[in-house]
Amino acid sequence: MRDRDIKILWGRSGNRCAICKLELTPDGTRETLGEMAHIVARSPDGPRGGESLPLEERDRYDNLILLCPTHHVEVDKAPDSWPTTRLRMTKQNHEAWVSTQLESGGISIPPIDNSEFLAQREQAWAEASRGQLAMVLSLTPLRVAGEVLDPLDEKVVATLESARVPRNGQGGEAVNRYRTRPTEHGISNEEFLEPVSAFGHSIQVFRAGHLEYFCELGGGVDQITRCAQERKANLGGANSVLRYTDIAEIADLGLTWLEQAWHGLLPFNDMTFSCMLVTTAHSTMYSGETKWRGGLFGHPVRVPTLRVSEVIARDFDREGILLYALRRLVNSYGLVLQEFKDAKGEYVRPERMR
Repeated sequence: MRDRDIKILWGRSGNRCAICKLELTPDGTRETLGEMAHIVARSPDGPRGGESLPLEERDRYDNLILLCPTHHVEVDKAPDSWPTTRLRMTKQNHEAWVSTQLESGGISIPPIDNSEFLAQREQAWAEASRGQLAMVLSLTPLRVAGEVLDPLDEKVVATLESARVPRNGQGGEAVNRYRTRPTEHGISNEEFLEPVSAFGHSIQVFRAGHLEYFCELGGGVDQITRCAQERKANLGGANSVLRYTDIAEIADLGLTWLEQAWHGLLPFNDMTFSCMLVTTAHSTMYSGETKWRGGLFGHPVRVPTLRVSEVIARDFDREGILLYALRRLVNSYGLVLQEFKDAKGEYVRPERMR
């Protein structure tokens, strides 16, 4: 789901269930936790999913209705009693009621917006990169307000220390537990090695429920850049090269941990997923060796950061989200990606369009 659609839905719904008018939040108790229900199900096999609405339009505002948990279950268990016509009329009437209440001062609407918080985190990630290429994946509550967990709780600490990080292309390894410490935001496990070109990471759990997984690309960038320059590869003016399989591995390890932390620690039904490459200006991407062309490189990127963001539900498809994010990043380097992994479980390499 797009941030814009989420903000419109919550705002026009007055943060209330369209059926019972119960005030809802994206971060409250189970009884008041707002659920963004699909009028026509995302899946063709779901409630009302057989109706003729393109799949790419099913996460848009027009096909969403804000409900409390009780009524979400009711409308999905009885789709014959709640056809799309009835749900759309219910939504229309509810939004008209909200508009009237706002004009008369009968209700107020606290904003559902995490954009300022995310902008602050993006600045922090840029500073943490130490001027080197780095990648970060995060999950953020739709509204960042108050505390939802105790960062020193044993379960929180154990979840943080269950994260795995890449090391010099050798696959994921466990984080060093002695690098775990409380912070002003919550708790983190950080290790930034010297020299600056080495691999480093920062994995954090915030009291407010924000989760982030940050990894420097470090030695992998230095190695492949030096190799490409020695071979006099055509880098199109780029002065650094990142290896696609490095970012695929970081994304894979990062989202695996984020998913486990969400399910194990947080109550939210929906969160904003962000995937970002930092310090990308004048970098290019190395896909791998080809039979006829030698090394396959993308085109240089001129912007300092590349970011992909999407609101996702708790039951999200992990590989589907990874493919979506990696495709967008790969496209920025002028390449295309067909699949995330092949039948053998190996990362599929990006290609040129033609």
